[in-house]
Amino acid sequence: MLDTLRTKGPCTPSRLAAMTGLSAASISTLSSQMIDQGILSSERYQNTRTRPSRGRPRSLLSLCPEAGHVVTLTLTIDLIRVHLVDYAGNVLGSHLEIVDTRSLTLEQLLATICQCIDLLRLEHPDIRLRHIGVGFQGQTEHASGKLLWSPVIRMRDVPLGDTLQRRYDVSVSVHNDCRLISQALSRRQADRLGSHFATVLFGHGVGLGLYLNGQPFAGTRSSAMEIGHLRFRTDGALCRCGKRGCIEAYTADYGIERLARGLPADTPPAGRVADTAMQALCTAAESGDKAASLAFETAGIAIGEGLISVFTLLDPFPVALVGCSERSYTLMRDGICRVLDAHLVDGPAAESLLHPFEDDDRLLMQGLADNSLSAVDRLLATQQSVPEVT
Repeated sequence: MLDTLRTKGPCTPSRLAAMTGLSAASISTLSSQMIDQGILSSERYQNTRTRPSRGRPRSLLSLCPEAGHVVTLTLTIDLIRVHLVDYAGNVLGSHLEIVDTRSLTLEQLLATICQCIDLLRLEHPDIRLRHIGVGFQGQTEHASGKLLWSPVIRMRDVPLGDTLQRRYDVSVSVHNDCRLISQALSRRQADRLGSHFATVLFGHGVGLGLYLNGQPFAGTRSSAMEIGHLRFRTDGALCRCGKRGCIEAYTADYGIERLARGLPADTPPAGRVADTAMQALCTAAESGDKAASLAFETAGIAIGEGLISVFTLLDPFPVALVGCSERSYTLMRDGICRVLDAHLVDGPAAESLLHPFEDDDRLLMQGLADNSLSAVDRLLATQQSVPEVT
């Protein structure tokens, strides 16, 4: 019920019964209990879309915003972003910290993250914080909430989950950013992508998320799915991970910029490449600049080779290409399709499998909020009542 209300918005009991498959009696019993607990609210309304009817106005069930709050935190290259979200999914406040994440020590990184959260809590002293959700541009460990590895920070095995749990005395979840984006797509684009799909996240790195049978897939211990660090060319261009020839070294923004500018393959990867710089490269490629055109074509070929590895293991299925602009995707598309079509001789046409989505930040925030609020749902399901705010 809670998941349906969060996904679909306020519903009448009859519509909620139809969407969940629960009986009207079950909906009535459960909603009454959750209204008493302060989890749901109910208001009467008159349906004006149809002809006036006799009897009492119908009730509309919705999530109670004050039932709990979550803090969502994303850590990407040189950027920490924190949001405060209420139980109904409304964003109440945010804080953005621009910092050279690769220069921070472990103590500085943890202190900066906690400072961002503390500033948000000071602005909203009356919140009922129940969960902190973290989205990380790198590899994470499920059970402990550790940040295992990422080129955006210089240390490994950062105990972020334990640190936040001890400091704020709430549950904490830590996930790879691409997995969270896949979760947002699974809720909002199911008609387009189905229950089996891959998400490739472009930008300052290259990530992969998988949904199989409507459920997220990850490694046995960690987030895994590091498509960006599969080998594309032996002894090729230098990647942020320190190895050479990775897919990311040709497909991430810094890889495209390096190749388009004709820089040596061992040139250290740039930091955050500005959107204006990427748009300028698109303009150059569209205007016939050979180096820029080759950079985008090579990026497409590299991604195509990575997807062939996935399809060889799991069969072809839809792929959400997230984070690249429409212009970038258009410039890469021929390279991707050429590789896929050469391998999928008896399969579907490559272009029919590709689904571009430009707004990665919005999808990441949606997926992180969904995941964090679902954790609160599970917490509230174990409680008999919701205490008053103190």
